[in-house]
Amino acid sequence: MSIAKEPARVELLSYTRPDGEELVGLAVELGQEPNGGVQVRVLIDSNVVNDVTVIPLQQGGCCE
Repeated sequence: MSIAKEPARVELLSYTRPDGEELVGLAVELGQEPNGGVQVRVLIDSNVVNDVTVIPLQQGGCCE
């Protein structure tokens, strides 16, 4: 999948190392594809985040 322009990045979680350096622990990038779709990339630092689960949205009625 190629992205037409630079993806937008949202940093959701950051942390500070003992030496004072601030690092990103969890971020999401959203990019527009030439065909009109959206590409989503989840970027994680395995020192902070150990698992990512993708769950489809429930659109419409409530859960049964």
